[in-house]
Amino acid sequence: MIGAISFELRAKNSTQLPFINGRLMHAAFFKILNENSPELGNFIHNKLNLKPFTVSFLDPLSDCASQEERWCVRRGDKFFWRVTGLNLDILQAAQSVVVGDEIQAGSLMLTVEAVRVDSILYVDKLIAEIKNAPPVKELCFNFVSPVSFRIDKFDAPYPRAELIFSSLADKWTQAVMPAQVDKKVIRELATQIRLTQWEGQSKKFYFGHDRGTTAFWGKFFYSLAALNHDVQKIFLLLARFGEFSGVGRLTGQGFGQTLIKILT
Repeated sequence: MIGAISFELRAKNSTQLPFINGRLMHAAFFKILNENSPELGNFIHNKLNLKPFTVSFLDPLSDCASQEERWCVRRGDKFFWRVTGLNLDILQAAQSVVVGDEIQAGSLMLTVEAVRVDSILYVDKLIAEIKNAPPVKELCFNFVSPVSFRIDKFDAPYPRAELIFSSLADKWTQAVMPAQVDKKVIRELATQIRLTQWEGQSKKFYFGHDRGTTAFWGKFFYSLAALNHDVQKIFLLLARFGEFSGVGRLTGQGFGQTLIKILT
């Protein structure tokens, strides 16, 4: 089971909040995990390299002044926050948050005003649905937060299909999804996928005084026409999974948030 939960939050105090606040939201979600199940929180923190969840950056829902890549938050400002889970335990922890609870993001205290289940998918049913899917002309990846890859010791802010889909294949395997996907084979097949058009940018993003990554974001269209129909289905499955797993590095800290549009 995979799914996404969204929250509407209201600021309880005035303070400043970095645009790139994923590390704060990562800590906030770990607090939720630990309060729901200390054993689960400790296991995920200490034993798993790939965290089976993603969190978005806090996104203002109302006009919010900014200064030097920080939001100037006023008491009463409202924010949107999205959490995804790649298993039932994570989703249950996210759904344990109720209206009236408080969430802390650094110096910002927030009250939960609404909780919504955006989607819950049984992976077996998703696989069965995709088996009957018509041929796909293109996939549009809308990267709504920056995407970063790492090659050796260097940032790779390149929207290449082989990087995107090998990242998704790796996440699929590490999340112990029910069907096997070979990352190496996916990477080779993805070289046949062509980027047809895009609207995006790239820049260096800092999430600490001396830590950062170069990343890209925007809308990118990929043609699957060179792949046969059966192979297309594998890539369609990985793309749909990417809406919950995120793409690339640091998806547990707000990076790689992805929406998919399928063109048949």
